[in-house]
Amino acid sequence: MEAIVIEKEKDKAVPKFKTIDESALPKGDVLVRVNYSALNYSDAATMFNIWNMVESFPHIPGIDFVGTVIRSSNEKFDVGERVLHTSYGVGYNRFGGLAEKAVSNGDWLIKVPDSVTDIQVMGLGTVGLTAMLAITELETNGLIPDDGKVLVTGATGGVGSLSIQLLHQLGYEVVASTGKLDSSAEYLKSIGASEVIDRDVFKTETKENLEDENYAGFIDSIGGNTLSRAIKQLQYEGVGISTGIVTGLDLDISLAPFVMRGVKLIGINSVYTEKGKRERAWKRLFELVDFETLGKSLRIEPIEKVPQLAQNMLNGNNTGRIVVRV
Repeated sequence: MEAIVIEKEKDKAVPKFKTIDESALPKGDVLVRVNYSALNYSDAATMFNIWNMVESFPHIPGIDFVGTVIRSSNEKFDVGERVLHTSYGVGYNRFGGLAEKAVSNGDWLIKVPDSVTDIQVMGLGTVGLTAMLAITELETNGLIPDDGKVLVTGATGGVGSLSIQLLHQLGYEVVASTGKLDSSAEYLKSIGASEVIDRDVFKTETKENLEDENYAGFIDSIGGNTLSRAIKQLQYEGVGISTGIVTGLDLDISLAPFVMRGVKLIGINSVYTEKGKRERAWKRLFELVDFETLGKSLRIEPIEKVPQLAQNMLNGNNTGRIVVRV
């Protein structure tokens, strides 16, 4: 079968589009013929093993996939059913979905309703699930549209663009932060942002423990100093969600926002979200998403282009969501 295969060459991880024997697939109770996958930032990082998460080579990346069951020993899934998969370590420590076939466990799969296409499912994927979990946490912790503006950082990325669309659908006023102000402002407004600002306003360090109360909440996928500054700018009892670590793991901040303004910071890890919570999030996603708007964020690319697309993504040269035609 054809797949993206990461190989080790002179101590470097190198992704290639090539043929691999189906017998190399891991064990599992459901075999899926993959129709579409996706390219996430974490997939791109895995292909070049930037985070040292790949322990053995060759390896097939891809944390997301959607397809048709072609063999099942799990009573919950029948041959011919459409299913989707995200996370559970697949693509990192287990062969993933950037291949013509993938093996999964039934407990990891979600059935796809007939009302949604495969492309739409992968247009959501892990980033859609993450965005929905983040927004659910904002709501659970009391945030409502009347509270004020919600900041979304990394706005042109997968989680960022989906968060903007979902927040807009729910009636929130969204401020989008991006490093591509000139090229992407119009696009970000077209998917729901009320205001677009330059990410540089968050990049510099400040010694102040608190800044102006600009936002009722935020969804951050960048981390580092951007996250620190966003926390300082939350209004009283504001809620911040952290979903990514693009610029690093460090967080340089005092306790002042937490004890003087009563703000909350909540982390999202969609990898091991329990099945019931995951199913509820997907159900709400399918009901809430405006798929016409979602289509503005999607690029459909063939699987053979994935290695170069991954390098482009790591270089910061990507906008929107890449759906991979397998």
